[in-house]
Amino acid sequence: MTIEERFRQQSLHYLQCFVNECPRHETCLHWLTGQHSGVEDYALTTINPMNPDVRAGECKYYRQNVKVQYAVGFMHLFDDIPYAVAKNIKQRLINLFTRTRFYQYRNGERPIPPEQQQQIARICQEEGWTGDIQYDGWQEDFLW
Repeated sequence: MTIEERFRQQSLHYLQCFVNECPRHETCLHWLTGQHSGVEDYALTTINPMNPDVRAGECKYYRQNVKVQYAVGFMHLFDDIPYAVAKNIKQRLINLFTRTRFYQYRNGERPIPPEQQQQIARICQEEGWTGDIQYDGWQEDFLW
């Protein structure tokens, strides 16, 4: 998928921005996504261009267009962890992410952003597991 196709795909459900006067607009994912909106779209969800913070470049929604590494799946996370520890880790991850999200992450249906990777590592460490966390794969994408 090309970067243009990725932005177009995101434009269907991502908060967009059309404030060309913003000093940070060229590096903001919201503005870049807005540039890929389709002309056939009748209604869009946008950042308020009249907000003074937006025009001053102090927008609280600013999201820099930097790619990060997403982990994909962890079907073998618990293979080397003792059962009692693995059971506690799994329950804490389900409590943190919800059962649905936990299984989406585990099965590789939803990429795991860096912040959630850190939360997984922290919980494993707090439960006594100091070994490596084995993810099934990696993919690079913007931090939407």
